[in-house]
Amino acid sequence: MKKDMLKLHIAVLIMSATPLFAKLITLPPTDIIAFRCLVAALTLLLFTRMTGTRLGLLRRADLGLLLLLGLLIAVHWISFFTAVQMSGVAISLIAVYTFPVMTVLMEPLFFDERIDRRDLTVALIVLVGVYLAVPGGIKGGRIAFGAALGIFSAFLYTLRNILYRKYLRRYPSSAMMFYQIAVAAVLLLPFVSPGIDLRADHRWIYIIVLGAIFTAVAHTLFADSLRTIRASTAGLIASLEPIYGMAFAAAVLSEIPAIKTVAGGIIVVGAAIYTSIRTGRTEI
Repeated sequence: MKKDMLKLHIAVLIMSATPLFAKLITLPPTDIIAFRCLVAALTLLLFTRMTGTRLGLLRRADLGLLLLLGLLIAVHWISFFTAVQMSGVAISLIAVYTFPVMTVLMEPLFFDERIDRRDLTVALIVLVGVYLAVPGGIKGGRIAFGAALGIFSAFLYTLRNILYRKYLRRYPSSAMMFYQIAVAAVLLLPFVSPGIDLRADHRWIYIIVLGAIFTAVAHTLFADSLRTIRASTAGLIASLEPIYGMAFAAAVLSEIPAIKTVAGGIIVVGAAIYTSIRTGRTEI
């Protein structure tokens, strides 16, 4: 269990630095995510070959849903990277980390559950946190629009997780991650901007690192750690991601968040921690 706990901490630490690549790679988000998915899919495929891991065969009835999940994860990453480019790392992370509260609000639409009034209260608190984090609130122009994209990205991530949990839970999470990323790569590569010079600004190096380490390795470590670690504990540790991300952005990009942004982030992260502990779940 100590080994899996170490894997989890390393995975969260790595994933928290992922938003930096939206600024470090001087390409539009669609191009970045297309190459990210391609490298990650190839890395995961190589890993399965080296370890003898079987990906398993999907039932024909599940192929359409898998395509949908691949599309959701592709648009989720694109909208998130767009949010980072528009509003910065801190605000984007705060916005996207509304997904734990979105999850408990959306699950009753798919499962035989009732919405808890406490969740509605937490959702209102989260909205206050996001509003506080954005300079100028809803009138914050480009930054506010970036925050809205972050919330939209959180919605797509939430929907993807719920659909996986409801319909595809019988498949190994590692196999699902590979198939979804591979589908995303196939869907996005035709839309890559023509004539891209991957040698400029060290783009190809950043893309390989992003796809191989910050996507394939990080998500594999995270999923693997959940074998022995309680979901509530994993959710609590994963809630450190926005804090780590802000620290990385300050150190690497010199993005220092305003006091109000930090305060809003504390509110949102606090709500995410509360939700993770109370519901005893986490997402992959």
